[in-house]
Amino acid sequence: MISFSFFDKLEQKSKEALLEVAVFMKIPAGMQLYSQGDICEDVLFLTKGRVRVTRQHENGQSVLLYYFEHGEQCNVNFTAALNSAPAVGTAIAETDLEGFDVPAVVVARLFIEDKEFQSYVFDQYIRRIEFMATMIEDIRFLSLDTRLLHWLQEHDEKTLHISHEEIGTILGTSREVVSKILKTFEKNQIVKLSRKKIEIL
Repeated sequence: MISFSFFDKLEQKSKEALLEVAVFMKIPAGMQLYSQGDICEDVLFLTKGRVRVTRQHENGQSVLLYYFEHGEQCNVNFTAALNSAPAVGTAIAETDLEGFDVPAVVVARLFIEDKEFQSYVFDQYIRRIEFMATMIEDIRFLSLDTRLLHWLQEHDEKTLHISHEEIGTILGTSREVVSKILKTFEKNQIVKLSRKKIEIL
């Protein structure tokens, strides 16, 4: 918990309350942290890794809501836990994760009593809104092949182990459309394709 930006600024009683109940966790890549519709009883404070949060439409297709990484918190998890309401999305570990699980009742009390933690939570909501606003702009003004190219270029690693269906979820389109565009990229020597693997050339 001490690696979080807000921790040193908390009141001493808040620090002690968190450290007393926080449970360290390791979560493997690919695991679902919670599913859409779940009631979350705990809040995860992520110290290592990256999580993708998606929402599934009634037609079965999913769309990316946002990512959260080390030092950040999941807004869907936070809202569902504090309000005992069904989660509006599904969280999937993109990488191996480490973090601390804290009971919702403790997080709720901390949010009410400690202004530093309140500021941290509101900052997380601002980040999510900014991300989704940018995503909406991209969907409205950029072609799908441009969005896919930008998504590929955002990665530092040159080899991505991901299925076309997962990319479709991230970009809000179907697996078939992603496969068609990637094949065009391959013809233009932008990528090299194999099963659940994309090499960026």
